[in-house]
Amino acid sequence: MERRVVITGIGLVSPNAIGREAFWEALTEGKSGIKRITRFDVSSYATQIAGEIQDFDASDYMSPKDVRRTSLATQFAIAASKMAVSDAKIQFKEKGRLGVVIGVSSSAADIIEAYHGAFLEKGASKINPFGVTAILPSAAANNVAFTFGCKGSVITISNSCAAGTDAIGYALRSILLGKDDVIISGGSESQITPFGLAMLAAPRIMSMRNDDPEGASRPFDKTRDGGILSEGAGILILEELEHALNRGAHIYAEILGYASRADGVPSIEPNASDTGIERSISMVLSDACLSPNEIGYVCAHGPSDTFDIIETKAIKKTLGNHAYEIPVSSIKSMIGNPLSAAGPLQLIASVMVFERGIIPPTINHKYPDVDCDLDYVPEKARKSDNINTVLINSHGFGGVNSSIIIRKYKSSKEIEYGLRK
Repeated sequence: MERRVVITGIGLVSPNAIGREAFWEALTEGKSGIKRITRFDVSSYATQIAGEIQDFDASDYMSPKDVRRTSLATQFAIAASKMAVSDAKIQFKEKGRLGVVIGVSSSAADIIEAYHGAFLEKGASKINPFGVTAILPSAAANNVAFTFGCKGSVITISNSCAAGTDAIGYALRSILLGKDDVIISGGSESQITPFGLAMLAAPRIMSMRNDDPEGASRPFDKTRDGGILSEGAGILILEELEHALNRGAHIYAEILGYASRADGVPSIEPNASDTGIERSISMVLSDACLSPNEIGYVCAHGPSDTFDIIETKAIKKTLGNHAYEIPVSSIKSMIGNPLSAAGPLQLIASVMVFERGIIPPTINHKYPDVDCDLDYVPEKARKSDNINTVLINSHGFGGVNSSIIIRKYKSSKEIEYGLRK
């Protein structure tokens, strides 16, 4: 029997809310999580705003000792994973078939900067011996695996802002190939640090609307002036369908396909002359065995920069006239760009569209751009209970483009009946 992969649990930490219900309420109300940075003095920076999570308490999810030994990104991953496992109501009996695949765009910037500062000030003898494991790119995946006793695949994907989407794609294929039955997968990120902000501010690719934080992220709007650095984690429980059915799990959605294509140019600026995102969308449609007319909604990458035009053109090229008939929105207008966590948070928002019949808006979309001429669900959430498939796009520095398609869950009998009709 052909294996199928479904989503049975979700957990998240984001700038505008923590937890599934709070996140969904914030999205549908158009609540922005972008604020002035409070973690350190930003008076000398050109960009002084970010999607900083200010109400997260790691001790709610971990022991004080583990909090001291882990980076904020790892703490986000553990918190979101515990939420997702609880949401899935799953008891892990075969831990040899339980895996973890998590995406990160970089390593533990907060730990590295703090320890390097201590090294410069006090010397090598003052370095914390647990620092070596805390700064590993694999720290988030490893700690989640330790938390749940996972003995299946434990993989870290580092692929810029597309890393979380690619992690879910890798997890999908691992389950389809029969290597694992359940995988805890997603992305986690925290790069809002003095040096991290300086690195991203240097090329002037981020918004400098410091006097209007909540209105700064403006995907597809004519007045957009750059993206917003953010942080957070989005974790999903991916499960083989029969495994989920046998335990009576609630199924949010089925993952139909995944694809990733590169621009072929190592740059932080999107390559307008290439069609990496176009090829990614075309390939994921093929992987999902769907025609363009079967896509009901696009949860866009939409970072509020020059990529907005490139993504719009790619959607129109791949979906044809159907692109003008469906909603396309960007939740980055509310959460900024949490790098590797962006794709998983988009995916979580998309499965909630199936659950609640509401499409999240693109807030701050007031001035149409002639080059961005699709239906971006401006300003307010929209009711729509007839969406059955969603296309989710991601793009990252270095020219990586990844796409996933999910579908409202249908049983084998429903699919067979639909084919007969």
